[in-house]
Amino acid sequence: MSGSASLIKVGYRGIAGFFVGLFMFTLGVTGGALAFSGGVVLALSWIPLVYPEIVEYGTIEGTGAQFLIDNPELITPLLIVIGLILVAVGFLLLLLTYSIGKGAIIVDKEISSAIDRNFRSKDRLSQLERLASLREREVLTEEQFEAERARILSSPSPEKWEEIK
Repeated sequence: MSGSASLIKVGYRGIAGFFVGLFMFTLGVTGGALAFSGGVVLALSWIPLVYPEIVEYGTIEGTGAQFLIDNPELITPLLIVIGLILVAVGFLLLLLTYSIGKGAIIVDKEISSAIDRNFRSKDRLSQLERLASLREREVLTEEQFEAERARILSSPSPEKWEEIK
């Protein structure tokens, strides 16, 4: 692989990796926070049953709107449902983060292979052109030219390199 291919791959991996990593970090932290908060809501959902005095019938300040649910037997199942939803959404975001990471690895391998194939095919062509130039300047004899040409052409093509890998 040539130095240009390495530089292109490092640049691509740096830029793409930064944005994919940032996106995965954001999703992962959000998913973890949602799952954790859902667990906390589930863990504390028993409180209205044990301490019903916490749940009071009241109004929301400044609006005059009254709470519709003031019964601990109704609040506890509602908290359980809310907690389960938070946990489920959190774990779905974590699963999405994992899937994005796996997909990013596959895409990275495909792009790296394409870069390698492109540069290998250009390297082979440039070798043949350089060889023809040496023959024209009579640096190489016809026999030397044919031997080197056969060596270059017999080396595995980019497609064969993929099969070898």
